Amino acid sequence: MAHLRKSILIHAPVEKVAAFAGEPKNWAAFWVGLGEPEEQTGDGEVGTVVKHSYLMAGVRFPVTSRVLENITGPEGTRWRGTIEGPLAGEQTWTYARQGDETEVTADIEYTVPGAALGRIADRLIIERMQERALGQTLENLKLLCEAAA
Repeated sequence: MAHLRKSILIHAPVEKVAAFAGEPKNWAAFWVGLGEPEEQTGDGEVGTVVKHSYLMAGVRFPVTSRVLENITGPEGTRWRGTIEGPLAGEQTWTYARQGDETEVTADIEYTVPGAALGRIADRLIIERMQERALGQTLENLKLLCEAAA
């Protein structure tokens, strides 16, 4: 199982960043490779289920995302969910208050499916691609949240 962890500082209040990022209809706007929701039950709260697709290494995979945790406290928000399908894993997003700004940290554990490995044939290449995609995902989230702030 591969593990990715990246953080970014966003110049916007934690409430706005967490609300934007927690809304499933916004995920495809910032998450690199993620398609628009094909089916959705819920609006981002615990129990929300979203069926969509994820493009990795030129291969489109059907995935289902489930929200397991969405806790807001005085210091920020912690969001946790699973990814089901050929790309299986778990992700935890932490939105920490840093004055008037927000530090976003994404922790993602996932498995690389055999179909993708068969086409690329090198797990390290896929992991590097995913690491870059997560970095760009955080940059996209930053741009969208700062523009709205």
